[in-house]
Amino acid sequence: MNRTIRNQNLLKTALCSLAVAFMAAQAGATGDTFKQSAELGKRTGKTSADVDRYVTQLDKTEEAIASISQAPEKDLRKRLESFSREINKLEEAQKHVTSDIDEMKSTGTEYFSSWDTSIAQMSDANLRQASTERRAKVMKDHNDLTATLSDIGLQLQPFMSNLRDLRAFLEADLSSTNIDRAKDMIQKSQSDEQALKDKIVAVQSTLRQFLEETPR
Repeated sequence: MNRTIRNQNLLKTALCSLAVAFMAAQAGATGDTFKQSAELGKRTGKTSADVDRYVTQLDKTEEAIASISQAPEKDLRKRLESFSREINKLEEAQKHVTSDIDEMKSTGTEYFSSWDTSIAQMSDANLRQASTERRAKVMKDHNDLTATLSDIGLQLQPFMSNLRDLRAFLEADLSSTNIDRAKDMIQKSQSDEQALKDKIVAVQSTLRQFLEETPR
């Protein structure tokens, strides 16, 4: 009799432990989703800020290019040095943007996976359905945004390569004659800059909108 009671008590203790562990796991999953949501918002905000900085630096770099083509012979070296500094700053801004895009994609994947786990733990069908629909919309918006950002990111490197070529050409033989020879490349750079900027400006508002919609 005592052994039976003791076994029953042991069983109750084991079941209680399992229940506590299960509830802790559920709470942990919910907490993870909350943390991932905050992290995605943080990453999106950083991406938005760095994209803004890249556009600002893009303008400064192209202004430096234009100043070279319009400079008198005596000011050429000073203008070229300014252009070189702006290229270096633009390259640094590009590194931040491309890194942000990768981190935003990675954080989004973790967040939506955690959100899916939270949905699976909901017992109320209406809440589960509402959360499922909301997750689908936010995930689509996130995927569309990161795809657009990635497409822009692929265009940054060839644009930067052209700027480096232009700098190397002028540094090797800086003269008004060589600037005339580089006129077509300068014009192409300015045209590419405007096209790139137009694409980025279009996605800047989308970034801000997604940041507002990201669950807190």
